[in-house]
Amino acid sequence: MKNHVQERQKNKDMTTRLLILEFLAVLACLLVPIGCEDKDKKKALAEAAEAKILLAKVKADLSKAKNKIADLEEELEAIKEIHDELQKQVEQRAGERDTAIAVAEQTLAKIKDLTAQSDGQVESVGILHNEIEQLKAVIESQRTTIAEQQAAIEEMQKIIEQQQETTEEQQENAEKQEQTTEAVEEQ
Repeated sequence: MKNHVQERQKNKDMTTRLLILEFLAVLACLLVPIGCEDKDKKKALAEAAEAKILLAKVKADLSKAKNKIADLEEELEAIKEIHDELQKQVEQRAGERDTAIAVAEQTLAKIKDLTAQSDGQVESVGILHNEIEQLKAVIESQRTTIAEQQAAIEEMQKIIEQQQETTEEQQENAEKQEQTTEAVEEQ
């Protein structure tokens, strides 16, 4: 941008110089016929010729400068187009970045939720494990109680069997005694 401003300033300076040189050339041409001496006339003609040469050189430089300005303007347009395209890409990448950040934040929130659930499940598993151990202890206690009760039932069955045998013996003895008593009475 700074070069562009400098280039414009140079063009203005060249245009101003051209105008001054043309003015001097015209002035020299006007002064020559007014009656200068031959020496002065030759000098004025020489200066006019130099001014024409200088004017031609300045015109050539001006033409080159105009061509260069045209080239620079084309380059500037190309740069503007590239800048616009790059700006679109930057905006697109910014949108993609924002989307990626939003997805990452959602994923992080989901991970936190799953971690919290996992921690809760670990805690629940620990509680369930403790309950299972307690239930195993109760079951073992019940097995022991059942075994003890089974042994007591077996013991009681033996006692009942012994009592039944004793009762049967007593009934048999009673019957025998009754028969003996009847037989004695009959006699």
